[in-house]
Amino acid sequence: MKKLLSKVQRKILAIGFMLVLAALAGCSLLSLQNGTSASLFAVDSKNGNVYEIDTEKAQGASIPLVSIKQNATGEMIVNGTKAFIAVGSYNNTSPGLYWFDLSSSSPSVQKIGSNISAQYLCIASNNKGYVSTADYSGVYSNTVYGFNPSNPSAGLGSEVTGFDSGFYPQDLVFAEDGNENGYVFVTDNANSKVYRLNAAGTAVGLSFVTSSGGTTGLLPGSYDWDDNGSDDAGVFVANTGGYDTNWNALPGSIDFIPLDASSGNDIVSVQKDLSVARLTAFDKNHLAGTNYSQTWIIDLTKPENDSGRLAEVKSNGASFGSLDANTYDGYAYVPDGMQTVYRFDSEGTVIAISVGTSGEMITNVAVRE
Repeated sequence: MKKLLSKVQRKILAIGFMLVLAALAGCSLLSLQNGTSASLFAVDSKNGNVYEIDTEKAQGASIPLVSIKQNATGEMIVNGTKAFIAVGSYNNTSPGLYWFDLSSSSPSVQKIGSNISAQYLCIASNNKGYVSTADYSGVYSNTVYGFNPSNPSAGLGSEVTGFDSGFYPQDLVFAEDGNENGYVFVTDNANSKVYRLNAAGTAVGLSFVTSSGGTTGLLPGSYDWDDNGSDDAGVFVANTGGYDTNWNALPGSIDFIPLDASSGNDIVSVQKDLSVARLTAFDKNHLAGTNYSQTWIIDLTKPENDSGRLAEVKSNGASFGSLDANTYDGYAYVPDGMQTVYRFDSEGTVIAISVGTSGEMITNVAVRE
């Protein structure tokens, strides 16, 4: 008769078995049986790897959750349990819009529709999403497509119509006022414009000329744009400034467009002489803006000429920047384009989080609320 294992021996074997399973799984930082529990993700542009970030421990994964295996992988957004990722056309074989299921214990990426040079994404509702596509080489169209986030297998929808000649789209967002009134806004980097789509989201309804060139980023928010003592819902616009004919950098700015604008003249400058490509917010009065090499906190409660209005965020005295930023649970997150994501609060206190592996390019961060 076989000798029965003691309770202690059974416990040791059980622990050992679980450790083996964990080692075999080894694909992520916060994976569970029913998918990942992470609320923050980082994207490697070089290989298309997606990494989890543990926001409680301020720790990044070194093993990807999934990989698209394509260069020029960029923005990622999350809608429910679905993650959508834009892949541009530079040096790869299959650019386009991809998605994967965060609730899967073994997630895999799938492509939505045909090849496009995907740039930025937004979700307007559970069945209405948009992706901008822009390609300097001219192989793929510069346009905006709709898609159904609830049914990715349906592919890409119709193109949005009415954009100006020379249109080069970048960021696009859905902004609303809390009363089920909302519009999609799209930036045009080439023409220094922002377009507000019609209520159906199928065509351009209004266009706005920005205060400087390099129109790139958008952020839904609220601001007293008409100085009547009451904030209005709308979008902040990040302008890098662009370049002159000799490729000298020009001053950038931040603008604001009210949601219920009645004409293209309803746009105001919020901050002059500041080059930022992307914006995120700690609250309605405190923004964070970033460009290739610098990151700033903008305090909208102070006048524009106040020395406390702008504060550059540095890590151990060194500047850092990116073309992406996001906020989660009171912190802003900015990737550095290598293997670091910088986390900082509205006071500018910084923690550097290592993500990915040597040689990768962590360029984007995504939040799951």
